[in-house]
Amino acid sequence: MNISIPNYQILNFETESLVISDVGISKVHSQPLLKALRQLQMSRAMTRDELDEVLSGNGLNADSAFAFLEKIIPIRTVGDLYFEKTIVVYSKEGVVGVEDLFRQELSGAVEFKEFSSDVVKSAAGIRCFIVLLCHSYDYEGLKKLHFDLVKSSPRSAISVCWPMGDFFCIGQPYIAEVGNPCHFCTVDRLIHNESVRLAKNNWASALAFCKNKHVNIPFKKLSLYQELIVVGAIIRNVRFFTEGGVLRKYHDDILCSSYVKLSDGGIFQEPNSHWYMCDCLGGGV
Repeated sequence: MNISIPNYQILNFETESLVISDVGISKVHSQPLLKALRQLQMSRAMTRDELDEVLSGNGLNADSAFAFLEKIIPIRTVGDLYFEKTIVVYSKEGVVGVEDLFRQELSGAVEFKEFSSDVVKSAAGIRCFIVLLCHSYDYEGLKKLHFDLVKSSPRSAISVCWPMGDFFCIGQPYIAEVGNPCHFCTVDRLIHNESVRLAKNNWASALAFCKNKHVNIPFKKLSLYQELIVVGAIIRNVRFFTEGGVLRKYHDDILCSSYVKLSDGGIFQEPNSHWYMCDCLGGGV
C-alpha cells in the first residue's frame, strides 16, 4: 500500500514544536515523533512498510504513531485518490520555474512533458490528471492531442489552460468516461457563434480567423507577475482535484472553468455546457 506524504512545516520552540499542515496546527512534544516527521518530509511517497520502518526506527509504536499522524497531517493511501499521477504538458516559453513550483506544491507523482505524441504513451491505460498548459494556442495540434488522449486514457482528466485576451483560462477537467463538456465544447461554440454574428470577444475573432488560416493565435508574453499568478492558480486547481484534504468536492465542480484576470489576479468561474457538434459527443468531423 503506497502512502502519499503531504507538505507540512515544523516550527521548533523551547518547550514544544508546532506541526503546520493543511488540516491545521498541532502541538508535538515527542522528540522521536518529531525526528520521524523530519525524515518523512524528505519523501513524497512511500509504502506503508517503509513508513512503519521510519516510525519504529525512532522508537515509536508504528500503529499508534501512524494513527496520530493521520490526524495532524493529511496523509493518504494511493487507493484513496482517483488519479495515479499528474502530467503537466507545457512549452518552455516563460521564465517561471514551472516544474519546481509544481513539485513543491503537489504531494503526488508528477511528470512533465512537452507537446508531443509521447504524452499519449505516458497516460495510456491509467488514470492521470493531465494539464495542457498552452501559451501559443495551436487549435489543430491541441485538438489532435486532446482527442488522442481521450481515446488512449478515457478515465483520465484533461484540463486545457490557455490565454484568452486579458484573461488566462483554466479549463474544467474533462473525463471521457464521465462525459462532461470538454474544452472544445467551449472553443468550437465560440468559433460557430463568430461565423454567425461578429462578437465583441476579440479573442474569439482572432481564434476564428487563425483557425481558418491554419496558424497559431498570436500571444502576448506574460510578465513575471502574470506567470506567477497563472501557474499558482493552475496548481491550486490541480491540488483540488488530485489531493485529499478538507475541501469537499461535488459533481458540479467539473462543470466550471476558471478565468484568471491578468491585471490583478482576480478569479471567477463560469459553467460550461455541451456543444452539440463537438467531437466529445461524436458529432464532430
